[in-house]
Amino acid sequence: MANFDDNPFAGDSENPFADPSVASVTNNAARGLEDFNPFEDQNKSQASGSKPKATTAAAPPPAPKQPPPSTSQPAVLQTKEEPPPYVIEEEQENLRRRQEDLERKAAELQRKEQELQRMQFGGYRENNFPPLPKKCPCKPCFFHDISIDIPIDYQKTCKALFYRWQVYCFVLFFNFITALALLSKGSGASTVNDGSTFGLSGLYLFANIPLSFVGWYRPCYRAFKNDSSFSYVIFFLIYFLHIGINIFYCLGIPGGGACGFINATEAVHNSVPVGAMMFVSGGLFLAGVIVDCFLLVRVHWIYRLAGASFQKAQGEFARGVASNPHVQSAATEAAAAGVRSAMTGDNRK
Repeated sequence: MANFDDNPFAGDSENPFADPSVASVTNNAARGLEDFNPFEDQNKSQASGSKPKATTAAAPPPAPKQPPPSTSQPAVLQTKEEPPPYVIEEEQENLRRRQEDLERKAAELQRKEQELQRMQFGGYRENNFPPLPKKCPCKPCFFHDISIDIPIDYQKTCKALFYRWQVYCFVLFFNFITALALLSKGSGASTVNDGSTFGLSGLYLFANIPLSFVGWYRPCYRAFKNDSSFSYVIFFLIYFLHIGINIFYCLGIPGGGACGFINATEAVHNSVPVGAMMFVSGGLFLAGVIVDCFLLVRVHWIYRLAGASFQKAQGEFARGVASNPHVQSAATEAAAAGVRSAMTGDNRK
């Protein structure tokens, strides 16, 4: 057997631990971990002019590329949707409008309460109809408030009559405009008839509006307000006359002051637009007659329901005449004149 020395690497031609760097590392390891300085050899090598071996660190793996956001997705999914801002101005505007409505209603209720108190204590009520501007020298002639004067059961019918009177005023104005168009274009039959139609239509416009209000609407208003049989009778008499006049207007007799169906058939051959306006005017008068008949039946039903009669109307008329101050003063003067004449006759004797 071959004899080996204590050194296991004696037989090798080169000792791996004879390298100076390995020897320094082993010496440092032998001194302990506390005195170990890994940069000591590097500093020594730099001081001796030898360049250390460059060590390249492993590059980190590249970060995975994120796919670009899809353009097909809506923008709501890409960005977080925020709630719309609360608009304070709109809420303040709504509150201001509500406050104005409440103030207006409160003023209306206060006015009605004052009117009711005046009625209860017999005070003076300021007239408010027709509603004229304050700067106008003419003042309103009537007090008109359906919600105060008229009982609740009759308010609907009274409002319908008031709307009918307003529509009647519009129909008279439309008839006047149609007669003016007829005069400008001519009906082709007679120029004299066209001139008289225009003149009478103006008279109907300015006369029938106040007369219809005083003649049939105001008596019905007083009848509903005071439950007056006499006012009911006056309303029925004048309203019958009103229906007959509107039937006459609807026919449209040439030269009669109204544009109706008869003179419309003559004017349509000369001017189609004027003829169409005249047919519309006749149709409005006809529709008014139908509504008038319905309202007449409605008021007569209320008249029977309230227990009114012609005998009561006569009694109210007699009491009204007897309590009229003008009639009383005239009767007093007549009685005084009779007494004076009697005394004069006695003195002569």
